Amino acid sequence: MISLETLLLFIPMAAILVMLPGPDFALIAKISLLNGRPQGQAAACGVALGICVHTTAAMLGISAIIAQSMLWFSILKYIGAAYLIWLGVQALRHNGAVSAAVVKTAPRDGESARADARADARGEAHHGTAADSAATQRLSPRRWWRFFWQGFLTNALNPKAVIIFLTFLPQFTNPHAPLAPQFLELGGIMSALCLFWYVPLAYMLGRVRHVFENSRFQLWLQRFTGFVFIAFGLKLAAAQSR
Repeated sequence: MISLETLLLFIPMAAILVMLPGPDFALIAKISLLNGRPQGQAAACGVALGICVHTTAAMLGISAIIAQSMLWFSILKYIGAAYLIWLGVQALRHNGAVSAAVVKTAPRDGESARADARADARGEAHHGTAADSAATQRLSPRRWWRFFWQGFLTNALNPKAVIIFLTFLPQFTNPHAPLAPQFLELGGIMSALCLFWYVPLAYMLGRVRHVFENSRFQLWLQRFTGFVFIAFGLKLAAAQSR
């Protein structure tokens, strides 16, 4: 068991690491705004599992091997970079699809907007919000897993996370006690912090999603996140293990 004093020092620092903007944040924000709250929360669960993978790799010494081997670090680095660039290209390619989908539903959305404008604030507007919330919550298991794996791969294929876990977690372990339980405890806390941060974030972004349901915002967000993921991928490809 890790001492309370160590945990009180570890938790705030781990929370800062989890909350720092990066590929995980960009992915969950994009999915929550474009696809909905449950989809963003599915991606958040995938990111949390990715943290568990990095924790296990650090505990077993795999992270040390990757960090010290230029070959293995480069392999993971380029796979992760290629995946991020692929996400960016997919976002840019889907501009037309998003625009068509929004235009197809525009008359219904326009009628709802006009009805809400004429409705009493406590009447039909509230009903429309409830309907939007119910529609957002419908998500098939197959689609849930698709967004889950996006979050998982974005986190698990990041070699920078390998270095962070390899250098960060050991600072809070007791070398005179078994290391495996300590790594599992610290990694479990980081996964929980990830869920505590990203699940509410996806919820909040999903709640305001209807405000931005127009073709211009959808296209702008797709393009912006596409370029962001490509930039993350290029930056990752240039990263060094030391």
